[in-house]
Order: sequence, then structure tokens, then C-alpha cells
Amino acid sequence: GTLNLPGIMGLHRSLKYLEEVGIEQIRQKELALAQQFIDGISKIKGIRIIGKTTSENRSAVVSLQTDNLDEAILAFRLDQEYQIMTRVGMHCAPNAHKILGTFPEGTIRFSFGHNNTEEEVNYIIKAIKEICF
Repeated sequence: GTLNLPGIMGLHRSLKYLEEVGIEQIRQKELALAQQFIDGISKIKGIRIIGKTTSENRSAVVSLQTDNLDEAILAFRLDQEYQIMTRVGMHCAPNAHKILGTFPEGTIRFSFGHNNTEEEVNYIIKAIKEICF
């Protein structure tokens, strides 16, 4: 086989970055962004957050449903009109959605990373308000 040097270099850079910044610090920033999103989105009528509404014992992934618009349409419009990428559907976990009461529609899912900003979170909240109402 051939040696994939760019892949090895990228992995090395990623590991170095994790060491410098620190995994816990990265996690805290991601959770803070998710909490900012949850707090902002909770104020919009007709939006239901699926799962915990605090950053304690959760990841930086937030799933929701809307009463006013099909989640697939919301995801499409966020992508087309605002360049916001989401995942929509049952996320390969139909049984989990049966337990959560989100079957068969599924949810629209937002994932926050440490490279995201507070301004981007505010932009997402504003976009959802504009689309849903």
C-alpha cells in the first residue's frame, strides 16, 4: 500500500491542536454554544427541544421539532436560504425516536463545534424565527 502523507500530517496537526487547547476546554465551548442555542430557541413558540434543556450531562447536539413546519422543509430552507447545514430525519435510530415520541417524523438536529461562534448561533436562531413565522 501507499503511505498517505497528507492524512498523517493532518492527524498530527489535529492531535497537536487538541493537546494545546485541551479537550475539556473544547467541550466547554461546544456546550456553551449549545446552551446559547437552547436558550434562544426555547423562546420561539411552536419549537420543541427534544431531550435535556441544560448543558449538564449532554453533548453539543440539539434536536428539535416544530409545530408549524415539517422538519425536512425547515432543513432545506436553512440550507438554501441561510447556508446552515443540519441533519434531519430519524438519524438511523428509529427505535430511539419511538421512545422519544418523535417517530415517524424524526427531528432536525444541530451540532455545535468549537470553531462555531456565538454570532453564528444567533444567526441560526434568527433564521429559524424567520422561516417558521
